[in-house]
Amino acid sequence: MTLESNANISAREHAAREIDRIGHMLVTRWDRSLAAHLLSLVSNLERYIQGEDAAQLLPECVALRDLLQLWLLQNDTVPGETERYGALRHHLGIVSQLAMMEGRQLLPEHFSGGLMQQGPHLVYLWMPPSEEASNLSEQLSCYGFMVQTMYQASKLAQALQEATPAAVVAYTDFTAGDPIMALADTIRGLCPLLFCSSRYDFEARLLAVRAGAAGFLAWPLLAHELIDNLSFGDLGEKRDPLRVMIVEDMASLAGLYANVLNSHGVDALQVTDPARVLDGIVQFRPDLILMDMYMPECNGMELAQIIRQQRLLDGIPILFLSVEKRQSIQLDTLTLGIDGFLTKPVAPEELVVTVINRARRYRKLRSYMINDSLTGLLNHSHLYAQLEYEVLRAKRDQRALSLVMLDLDHFKTINDTYGHPAGDEVLVNLARFLKERLRRSDLISRYGGEEFAIVLPGTRQEDALRIMNAMRQAFSQIEQRSNQQTFHQTFSVGISSLATAEDTTQLVQQADDMLYQAKRLGRNRVEGYSPEHVPLSRRETEA
Repeated sequence: MTLESNANISAREHAAREIDRIGHMLVTRWDRSLAAHLLSLVSNLERYIQGEDAAQLLPECVALRDLLQLWLLQNDTVPGETERYGALRHHLGIVSQLAMMEGRQLLPEHFSGGLMQQGPHLVYLWMPPSEEASNLSEQLSCYGFMVQTMYQASKLAQALQEATPAAVVAYTDFTAGDPIMALADTIRGLCPLLFCSSRYDFEARLLAVRAGAAGFLAWPLLAHELIDNLSFGDLGEKRDPLRVMIVEDMASLAGLYANVLNSHGVDALQVTDPARVLDGIVQFRPDLILMDMYMPECNGMELAQIIRQQRLLDGIPILFLSVEKRQSIQLDTLTLGIDGFLTKPVAPEELVVTVINRARRYRKLRSYMINDSLTGLLNHSHLYAQLEYEVLRAKRDQRALSLVMLDLDHFKTINDTYGHPAGDEVLVNLARFLKERLRRSDLISRYGGEEFAIVLPGTRQEDALRIMNAMRQAFSQIEQRSNQQTFHQTFSVGISSLATAEDTTQLVQQADDMLYQAKRLGRNRVEGYSPEHVPLSRRETEA
């Protein structure tokens, strides 16, 4: 960006803040001299509007200028409080916010959360030349990762120029002259850098932090520990971005907020019709709702109360975006369960930092409330609530939906042979595997014990059979570990769909019947429901 364009943006931001300041005074108390001053500020702002910005900002400036000129020409008429709090505040909010945001979508690097990697999850692995990585690569491939192993600094540097991975995992003993340290700055500018080392002392961990490492792993490197680092926390967020729903009746403003958040790795959904918000929340599953306080037909306070009436939606943080500066009004909204205010015009930096930090906090707290503590998947009760809604939505939209019931084979034998910690590790490995291989829109839950349930919206039973068969085969190839021993684990699957089930209860019963059919027929297989099926009792199956 040139110095001239930087100066232009700075002047425009100053004009936007002054318009907001004087405009707020005029909204609160009508004064002709203030109105004339505001009119001159708007006219001055128009001088700084250039290029693509003119398409949205210029018409809004003209609308505000016309409104002020109309009121100033009416010598015998004073615009009432309703007009000022309605039309004037509306135009002020749009003009000041557009002037503040346009041309500033890309922020300084230290505010950036990083964009989500598209396509396969590529990982570069830097290892000592004496180590063989084929087994580790094979294990990671079962979770949907593609691994490229490097043994030379020049090869790693070249690979980074050709493709940006999800992460670089590098072995180091932290000795002077280690070539990975020379590449650390370059790597961190592109993707997360994880160190693995045979050293566990404080000095090694401190050196890793100073080199900008996003994680520190023990050596020899175990696949499940690496998966944990790639799937959760900050690294997981890069692959599963924070989700923010923007509720704003002005599409131009919603687009500006979305562009700023998108550029920092946040997945933003724009909703301009309040009537579509509830469906959007359940489908999109936002980590935060950014909502305009003043909208026609249904204002933000009314919409917030509607959201808070829904038990499963009650905890989602709601931030109001508003030109409202009256403390009494802001305090009143906090009693409705609103989590905070961003006062228009909001600077891009403030928007990004506030939204991302609150969304991260909510995602972490939500995982404690609705997820199984061992596997991190949905717990039984929350799955049922989500399933009820998905069934109703699929019926309304006449879309397919399949339900998968999955059970680990001979799980008691695993606990008896290798111990309960090994059994827990198998459960965690299966949870990781399911999350990696299924879509974000699929609902995955630990149904109880070693049994899991999966809801596949928009998926026919025949497609679900094909998907689960491929996953069953892949999971059976993963090495499970217990101390120095390794073993393989399989699972059985029963599937039902709305093609044969009338309601949620019947859907669950049919899938459950087919799970026990799969176990009766020898386990390590997938069975789909058909109307000709004669259900078996669990006691009959176990016999």
